[in-house]
Amino acid sequence: MHALFIILFMMVVGAIIGGITNVIAIKMLFHPFNPYYIFKMRIPFTPGLIPKRRDEIANKIGQVIEEHLLTEELIRQKLNDGQAKDAINEMIMNQLTQLKSDDMTIYNIANKFDFNIDDVIDHQMPAKVEKILNQYYESNQQKAIKDIVPQELINLVDERLDEVGDLICDRARVYLSSPKGTRDINEMLDTFFNEKGKIIGLLQMFMTRESIADRIQQELIRLTRHPKAKSIIEQVIKNEVETFKNKRLGELVANHQFKQMATTTSTLIITHFNLHDKARQPINDLAPQFIKYIENELSGKLTMIIIDQLSSNLSTIMRKINLRQLIEDQINTFDLDYIEKIIIDIANKELKLIMSLGFILGGIIGIFQGIVAIFV
Repeated sequence: MHALFIILFMMVVGAIIGGITNVIAIKMLFHPFNPYYIFKMRIPFTPGLIPKRRDEIANKIGQVIEEHLLTEELIRQKLNDGQAKDAINEMIMNQLTQLKSDDMTIYNIANKFDFNIDDVIDHQMPAKVEKILNQYYESNQQKAIKDIVPQELINLVDERLDEVGDLICDRARVYLSSPKGTRDINEMLDTFFNEKGKIIGLLQMFMTRESIADRIQQELIRLTRHPKAKSIIEQVIKNEVETFKNKRLGELVANHQFKQMATTTSTLIITHFNLHDKARQPINDLAPQFIKYIENELSGKLTMIIIDQLSSNLSTIMRKINLRQLIEDQINTFDLDYIEKIIIDIANKELKLIMSLGFILGGIIGIFQGIVAIFV
């Protein structure tokens, strides 16, 4: 009975010592948070292991996350995963859905960013257009018109010049054959008769005024059908066009004239396009085809562009983010109480098991010590 008592006593003492030792060891991982000194000598094991090695632990956690968890290759792989593409495409479609709502106007969007769109339309835009036009004039006023006007327009004008001769002759015949043409010829003859009365008097001995007017009208109409007349007209017009094309912009329009034109043009743009109403019109009504194109055609391309750009620039992004330093700095901002709470919450079961194991091992060692004490 005495031997059994000794064994039980030693077992209880061993279990208590083993359990308390493990509890103290676990507590010493976190406590104390600060070092303690006796006569300027730091007491051993102060501060605790985690407070003492906090910077090293934060650095190691950052290293593990950067090198083994959130690696560049893993992020690139996840970006090209079907789920990532679906998520990005869904995000784009959600934004498009909002873009199609009635309250999504340029005016409302500008207000969200504290941007006065009315001031832009009334003042900034006209001033900007006027400035661009004036800068264009300053840069091109010494250039010939043919060097300013698009070549396609010059080619079009040159092609149409071949038709100008026939067009002018046709219009002249129509005019000369019309009652107005007849009246104008008679009026010119009346003026001529008044100025050259003696000569006309001699002519009227052989022809009446009406027959003279009719003869002149017929001759003029016949002249419009003559190939030489058409050729002369075309040549004159071509010469004038060539002269116009070789003139400098500054010769055709003076500086003050162009400035006035620029001011009028900038005002006309605001008035003609009714930009104030356009800014308050839903974007879906303002550009329905564009919204539909984005929704049906461009959304998939935008998804691929986003993924490609992120993948191709991932190295630069990761380097600029400096993930390891970011994690290290973030961990170092945590209070030690908070870090202790996190670790205990994560490893609560394991820590309890360690304490229990301390009691069990201490008890087993106590049994062996009791047996040894009986036989010694």
